[in-house]
Amino acid sequence: MVNKAVTALRKLLTLPLIRPEQRDVVNNTNLTLGYIYYELGYYPEALTHFRRVNPEHETFPQALLANSWAAIKQNDFQTAVITLNELIKNYDEAQYGEEGHFLLGQCYLQMGLYDFAFKEYDFISQRYPEASNIAERVSELQIGLREQEQLMEKLKVQLLVLESKLLTKINLDKTVPKYIKEEHDRLSRQQDQLIENIVTERKLFEEASQNIELMQQELERKESRKHWHAYAEYGKARALFLKGMPK
Repeated sequence: MVNKAVTALRKLLTLPLIRPEQRDVVNNTNLTLGYIYYELGYYPEALTHFRRVNPEHETFPQALLANSWAAIKQNDFQTAVITLNELIKNYDEAQYGEEGHFLLGQCYLQMGLYDFAFKEYDFISQRYPEASNIAERVSELQIGLREQEQLMEKLKVQLLVLESKLLTKINLDKTVPKYIKEEHDRLSRQQDQLIENIVTERKLFEEASQNIELMQQELERKESRKHWHAYAEYGKARALFLKGMPK
């Protein structure tokens, strides 16, 4: 089954790169193939595909992170340090910060650079809140998420009502005699207003949907921070221990 998937994905890479959509498919295919090879333990092949993701593509930060993991799996810590520093300096800290700094700490630890490792772990401890604070923030975020979901339900109902009213007005227009011009004009104005209201409601609906998606992503990040903070504290203790060992 996996072999068939890999074969199908590799065929996509032979597509001629004419339109932007095709380039987008090729970049996503390289990332997906990289993930598959990584999970199968074929780290050189995974690295090859991660490195083929275009730096201008939206998935490039993910490719950098995955590239770093694959390099670490091969004990190529110097390469991982380079890609992790590029990730941290150039891309969304909120999304990649904890994991990026933690992996940097792991690399420095393996390279015997204990002071550098401690610095990366300590950055996580200082920059991001402790688990107790996160739990409170997660709770607040969950409340906000429920409120957004309730708002979406209300907007759905409002859209259905407006659309049904519009259909009613359109049907009325067909039944009104042509000589009743004033009534026809009045219904036309109401119809235009309903269309405008529907457009406004749809915009609000889309914004609410986007807010929910962003809040869910933020919720996942905050939940994960509980673990990164604990890992960082362990990393600091290990770096100090290894630094103090007699050589």
